[in-house]
Amino acid sequence: MSLLDRAHEHILVFLEETTVDSDGNIMTRPAKTGIPARAMIQLLAQSGTSARRSEQDNEGFESEEVYRLRFPRSFPYVLSAQARIEWRGQYWAIVGEARRYNGSARTRHLDYTIRRT
Repeated sequence: MSLLDRAHEHILVFLEETTVDSDGNIMTRPAKTGIPARAMIQLLAQSGTSARRSEQDNEGFESEEVYRLRFPRSFPYVLSAQARIEWRGQYWAIVGEARRYNGSARTRHLDYTIRRT
């Protein structure tokens, strides 16, 4: 078994879905029903600039937590920006696009950055 296929956390994944609002506009949002999944979640180091920015924005009342999320390579979905994760009773947002690692067939995988919402 590859290290890229190990997962130690149980999470719920709310995929992005497309809806139409009352004015006929097409919008995206997280799905209302979550899909159970397993994932590897690791603390993501932040630069000093982003850490200071989060302290200045919230004046110390809240802290910004950022983690790296990786699913086993058998996970069939690619998450979009409107997808949401529920992990340990808290909701986490996907930050940016998936980072694709395409070095070889054995090391190919996707990484996501998640932030608590």
